[in-house]
Amino acid sequence: MPSNNSKYSEEMRERTSKFIIESGKSATSVAEELGIDINTVCRWVRDYRRKHKMPSYSDEKGIIKGPKVEKDENWLKIKELEKELKIKNKLLEEEKEKVEILKKSLHIFMEQRV
Repeated sequence: MPSNNSKYSEEMRERTSKFIIESGKSATSVAEELGIDINTVCRWVRDYRRKHKMPSYSDEKGIIKGPKVEKDENWLKIKELEKELKIKNKLLEEEKEKVEILKKSLHIFMEQRV
């Protein structure tokens, strides 16, 4: 939402965004022509697309930004189980060390009795 002390009117934002989408020109080139910050114009276009329920630029062009990770219930459960497994593996290693120490001490004890 534009603030009340904005430099540019809502009409200016709408017309610029619509021009960029319909003409196929890049937001960067239009921003440079108008002397407006590139990020500002890109935000206008993004907001315009959302307002008019249009696909995003990357969706429209088929650009894949990488795997989209949704932190749904299964994902959270997997992370929890991985954390639990790490803890269990650490405990297992500690117990293995104890067993080795006991074996050595038993061996030493048995040698002394013979």
